[in-house]
Amino acid sequence: MVFILKRQFFYNKGNLFQYLATIAGSFSVMTSGINLGWTSPYIPKLTSNSSSIPTTNDEGSWCAVAPLLGSPFGAILAAYLADKIGRKNTTLLTAPVVTMCFVGIAFATSIWHITGFRFIIGATEGALYTTLPMYIGEISDPKIRGFLTATIAIFSITGTLFINVIGSMLDIFISSLICASIPLIHFVAFVFMPESPYYHIKKHNHKEARNSLEILRGRSDVDSEMDALCKAVVRQERTNEKPGFFDLFTIRSNRKACYIFLILCLTNKFSGKNPCLFYTETIFKEAGSSIDATLSVIIYCSVELLAVASTTFFIVDRFGKRLLMITSTAGCAISVFMIALHFYLKDYHFGLMENLDWLPITALVSYNILFSIGLSFGPVSVLSELFPTSVKAKALCIADSFSVMMGTIVSKFFQITMDEFGTMSVPFFFFSMCSLVGLIFVIKCIPETKGKTLEEIQQYLIGKDQEGMDLKEANFGRN
Repeated sequence: MVFILKRQFFYNKGNLFQYLATIAGSFSVMTSGINLGWTSPYIPKLTSNSSSIPTTNDEGSWCAVAPLLGSPFGAILAAYLADKIGRKNTTLLTAPVVTMCFVGIAFATSIWHITGFRFIIGATEGALYTTLPMYIGEISDPKIRGFLTATIAIFSITGTLFINVIGSMLDIFISSLICASIPLIHFVAFVFMPESPYYHIKKHNHKEARNSLEILRGRSDVDSEMDALCKAVVRQERTNEKPGFFDLFTIRSNRKACYIFLILCLTNKFSGKNPCLFYTETIFKEAGSSIDATLSVIIYCSVELLAVASTTFFIVDRFGKRLLMITSTAGCAISVFMIALHFYLKDYHFGLMENLDWLPITALVSYNILFSIGLSFGPVSVLSELFPTSVKAKALCIADSFSVMMGTIVSKFFQITMDEFGTMSVPFFFFSMCSLVGLIFVIKCIPETKGKTLEEIQQYLIGKDQEGMDLKEANFGRN
């Protein structure tokens, strides 16, 4: 009787529990945003002459990229655990690790201690970006999947804004202890959420899969969807009978999915986002803006959060991701070019700079808005949609490892070229050119997946629908 009443509580709730599960899970990504944005308020303090932890510029740059270097290790472990203990449990395991690392940063006495703890948090980020997009993609109704997957970006940016705000007022000790509490909030909220029905079906536990689906859909009549999910998992596993690493490249549909991700990932990273994130305060100081650098960073992050939230709530499921990614890439190319132009004029002492002190923050904020409406969530959202259940964990592991490797290369490229040429104009001109190249590939190769089930997306990548008809004739592609 109690069990019946408990289950009855979930009925007639619509998509409520999809939203709750997504929000509870995405709290974990807030710590990722904190960790990535941590360098903006604290690296300038650590490298200053008055620092209690003496740090050189080179040591600071390694501290900045430490999370990216750690990420592949967590991604590899999560790829194994996601199919063994589930997407939900793997995500939950990251919480106590992150809490202990932030406590460690609070009591650190060396820049290398801080770098080590940030490296470990980076490993948990790799795990999160392997399992959480998979979890959210698998629990989502196609009508709201774009919104739910984009929520990851909202929480990441919230974390970055949060650390910049408290970093402007608090020292490393206090802020780290505050940040240590956030993973605990994630753990307490997410532990009560259902596991992915795809995972239960993959483990041949159909009863639990049905229970999860009923909770997530808020109704008991899930027979048709349950049947469709079972058939989809069976077909995907039959296509990849013994799924392995090389299936990502030898099977045509997986290879096509990898190609799409590659385009979005390279465009995302080489638009210059990581350097802008790691060195935001430094960029504003170098630009010589009349606005306080710390305040500029907070404005920068606040605008990004508003842009991503507005896109997520009102735009992504209405217009689709493809149009947004095209607009985003084109806008980033122009904005980054304007940043580069500012530093070029400033460094070569052209007389125009007296009336252009507004340009760096305007260009950076414009870049942030335009990046946020498409490129920010593009790679993550396609990862949750493009790969079949049988190889999804491996695909997300490899994708995250590749992504952070590119992020590390771009960040070190920024620091090295800035030191070598003595100006920020060179790396930013390079990022602008890369964005233009990426725009061509995005226009040519990225399909629209709005409103499509995961199985329909798989059939598109294969090239045939279930009756053998070319899906292009069914007008699936670029709506």
